[in-house]
Amino acid sequence: MRSEASYIRRMWNFSKALDLALIDEEVKKGLHVPFGLRHGERVGYISLKMGIALGLPHKELIQLLIAGLLHDIGAVGGFHKFHGTPFWMKEHTLLGAEIVHRFPDGEVLSEIVRHHHEAPHPNYGVLRIEPAQVSIKARIISLADKVDVNLSRKVLSRVEREKLIQWIKDHEGKQFYPEVIPAFIQVAATEAFWLDLEHQDLMKISLALLFDEEDVQPAPKVCDQETGVLASTFADLIDQKSSFTARHSRSVADTAQKLAEDLGWEKQDTREIWVAGMVHDLGKLAIPKKILDKPGPLDSDEVEMIRTHTYHTYHLLAGAGFPQRVTQWAAYHHERLDGKGYPFGIGADGLDTGARLMAIADMFAALTEDRPYRKALSPSEALAIIQRGAGTAMDPVLVEHARKILT
Repeated sequence: MRSEASYIRRMWNFSKALDLALIDEEVKKGLHVPFGLRHGERVGYISLKMGIALGLPHKELIQLLIAGLLHDIGAVGGFHKFHGTPFWMKEHTLLGAEIVHRFPDGEVLSEIVRHHHEAPHPNYGVLRIEPAQVSIKARIISLADKVDVNLSRKVLSRVEREKLIQWIKDHEGKQFYPEVIPAFIQVAATEAFWLDLEHQDLMKISLALLFDEEDVQPAPKVCDQETGVLASTFADLIDQKSSFTARHSRSVADTAQKLAEDLGWEKQDTREIWVAGMVHDLGKLAIPKKILDKPGPLDSDEVEMIRTHTYHTYHLLAGAGFPQRVTQWAAYHHERLDGKGYPFGIGADGLDTGARLMAIADMFAALTEDRPYRKALSPSEALAIIQRGAGTAMDPVLVEHARKILT
């Protein structure tokens, strides 16, 4: 039970990262709906409540919740490929299905995500799949997704709630599958349901619906296969935000791991710093693409925005139950020994060897990659620049170690 709760906690916080990414103005422009504002969380919660009302077994409720949290994962990973095309909704369901297939229960999750924009009438479904091929869980999320979009982040009055329910009834057999409508009506009849949607800790409420209190405490592990798959998936999503960072997360992870191995770190420790490297830029999902890809210097507002990404990384990983040192290694890569880094202003006393290695690995990877404003530098050129910050920004002993290993 505890491992299930820990898995949900982790996926919930990755859902928060997806929602941050969907705030990106290009996505908002393409969708014309208020995505990116806890949409995944709310769809997951609504779906879970409906699943409970329908009497789904515990394992299927977890699958339903995870699919709700991640149903729009394809909108982040591939949006730049099909922005502005009339087939966007179809494409993001197919891409999302492909991505979640890597996760535990991937075949089940893939079917749900692939069909979450289906409907009983073919005029309303993007793939026009026969209803018999759409699982009950996909039917639930199809309704929950449309309901949350329709809410437009308003606290609805009783009259407005009744209008929403009537709208659902009016579209029975068209947009909504008849089998799931009674479940939503049952759930929506309680005042607590509507108050829960505005609650800031929907994860806690959802976990309480699934587990006893003693089973919901995180039991973090970062060396298991599941974490590796999640780290790789989100590294891909992060790097696809910008055309100039195609392999940045992997490069940072591999570089940090190599430096740690050559320092004689144990296998588990080197695995943890690899995971930290893969997700170190998780918070960049919240940064608009136009800033990440800007060909010239950033203005002061843009600099201020991009400097927030490590703050988001820290809180997303901490909330997901990652061990403290992994969270710190990932989020402290722009901190400096002299305390003049960002966003926390942590000095030498608060930066352990892993955090110091990550700062070097991130800067080395960034300098040896093409960016909008310059071509990639050679390893020796990059290390010469890093050397200039030795003693103030970077650890001089580790800089010398990097110079020996990376050239």
